[in-house]
Amino acid sequence: MADSPLGGKTGIQLRFAEKILLAFFAALLIASFTLSLPGATRLVLAVVNAIVGGLIVALSKDDLAEGDRVASSLRDWLPALLMLLAYRESGLFIKADPAHRLDHLFIVWDQRMLGSRWVEGLLDACAPWVQHYLEMCYLLCYPLVPLGFAALYLSRPASAAQLEPRGLEAHVDHQTLHPAAVFDKFWTTVLLATLFCYAIYPLFPLTPPRVLFNDVPRPPVPPLLRHMNLWVLDRFSVQACVFPSAHAAAVTATALAVRASLPRLGILFCIAALSVAVATVYGRYHYAADALAGVLVGVAAFVISNRIHRLRY
Repeated sequence: MADSPLGGKTGIQLRFAEKILLAFFAALLIASFTLSLPGATRLVLAVVNAIVGGLIVALSKDDLAEGDRVASSLRDWLPALLMLLAYRESGLFIKADPAHRLDHLFIVWDQRMLGSRWVEGLLDACAPWVQHYLEMCYLLCYPLVPLGFAALYLSRPASAAQLEPRGLEAHVDHQTLHPAAVFDKFWTTVLLATLFCYAIYPLFPLTPPRVLFNDVPRPPVPPLLRHMNLWVLDRFSVQACVFPSAHAAAVTATALAVRASLPRLGILFCIAALSVAVATVYGRYHYAADALAGVLVGVAAFVISNRIHRLRY
């Protein structure tokens, strides 16, 4: 059998990111049988996750992926869609804490920070532009991950000649790896960060501070962008606060992954990721502890992914 682009033989060649997805959805299915989910919900979860697993395995066949551009593109982009499914399924396991113990702990730190004269002075001096900027940045937390992957996808080598090594370098960038390896490294980084947050947030029941405390810092500004954010959250979120913040973790991991391959563009993504983390706190979508923990998770995921792929490729 012929060699695959990732150094193996043709047949089923799972990328590391695909293994992460299979393990995560299998763990959710197992958890559904060990926890008190309704029988109908458990059945739907089993059917959906079986379909997802079958699709991932089917697309991992090298002869299918290489011979069909549509299948190959679907394989490359599929993790972006499955992240949304993972979020919704993880939300099934949330059980609220009526006492709001963590909320009352985290709000103390936020009140000290947001109530400082430095923060209040900055918000007053830069109103309404800084408020609009932060609300716009929070809207970016949704498309930032696919935009980061699109940057790598569109910058992939156009020919086999561009895949030749360019000397012995300590850092191997995306131009010296096959595109499949680049995509795998990106999704490994983002999935490690995001799915870790999804996996543990049922353990940390929190209510979004905007809902529980309604403590958006003053001064008030025209609320158009905020209404857009709230509209999205009201219709598509699981109505819980994630600790660590999956938004902060995902955009941090995305920014670092893009920065490793496309340094100049990566700077813009890093600025955007930092702005998203700040926006989650300003808009009271998350506590400061959520955002900080999310950023640390994103950094850790990047470091772990680098080590994994240094060994694989």
